[in-house]
Amino acid sequence: MKTPKTERKIELEHKIFKTFEECHFQKSDISDEALFVLKMAEGSVVSLPLKAICREFDIDPESKDGDLISLIDKALNFINVLRPGDYLPLEVLTGEASWEVDEEHQAIAYNRITMQLVTWMSGSEELITDPDELMQIAEDPNTKKKINQAFDEVAEKLGLGKNNREEVVNLVHQVADELSYIETLRVKYRKILMVDRKLQELRRIYAHEKGVLETVTQAIRLLDDAKKKFETTFDELDANTGEIMSVLRNFTSQRQYIRSKRDDLHKRLRAWQPLIELWEDLQLERGPAAVRLVKETYQFLAPRFMKVKEWLLMTKVQDGVAEQHSFKNEDERMGALKGKMMQW
Repeated sequence: MKTPKTERKIELEHKIFKTFEECHFQKSDISDEALFVLKMAEGSVVSLPLKAICREFDIDPESKDGDLISLIDKALNFINVLRPGDYLPLEVLTGEASWEVDEEHQAIAYNRITMQLVTWMSGSEELITDPDELMQIAEDPNTKKKINQAFDEVAEKLGLGKNNREEVVNLVHQVADELSYIETLRVKYRKILMVDRKLQELRRIYAHEKGVLETVTQAIRLLDDAKKKFETTFDELDANTGEIMSVLRNFTSQRQYIRSKRDDLHKRLRAWQPLIELWEDLQLERGPAAVRLVKETYQFLAPRFMKVKEWLLMTKVQDGVAEQHSFKNEDERMGALKGKMMQW
């Protein structure tokens, strides 16, 4: 993780956040709400929505704790678990990413922009996103000459003076830095396509086993919806950054737009990572490992992409999922905790 330029620790003042030695913040897998997870003295584990804690203990949203809780909620989109004393990620402090990109993706983003400049100069701007094609064109000596000419043209168009290419070069590098995160996420998304290919193969392998085939087919159908959602986001990004002069002229607003899409994609892809690792290791053959992973994949996809009414109907028949500490409802859960607070 990058060293924060602006550091802020999770230092909450309310006693509930200081009483338990074993506690942390995380997102609910189902509802996506921020939770405060704590271990009680008798050993039971309780998960409490942060919004419910603020309501129950009158934590003012405008107070120091209220402001910090809001940041924790946002930060959990980028980090799985946060504990008291941890630093908040850069995304919620400066807007920068708290994760790194490698030189390869930086080069892809830079080549993409310079190719846009070259084609813009010729009067027919073209957006190229294929990494191999970009690298091949960018290495051509004639292309490098055209890039330098394009920098001069852009400097003039932006009112910087035709020979003042240095400012343009710096601006292009800044845009490339932002887009390099998108290129990294584009590669990560291709891992989901790998999951799809393996599911398609398992559908062939289990073509004559109705029970498994039905689950595989449902998982593929839901995965299609997931793919469409990701591809729509990438298409929107490409469309909104496809006119390079507009991007350069309006870099401040464009940076904010790119970062918002970056954070959205990163959050969604991060949830996939454990599942992707399992699929990468799976041998495509008939057996309990394949069947189990198909079921896990369906269970991952269903609450995220199944229509709400259909999902609610499915959950009604899924009983026997016990909580580590049982309460009839949130009011009872909060009441029990408030009772504990009276003893502190």
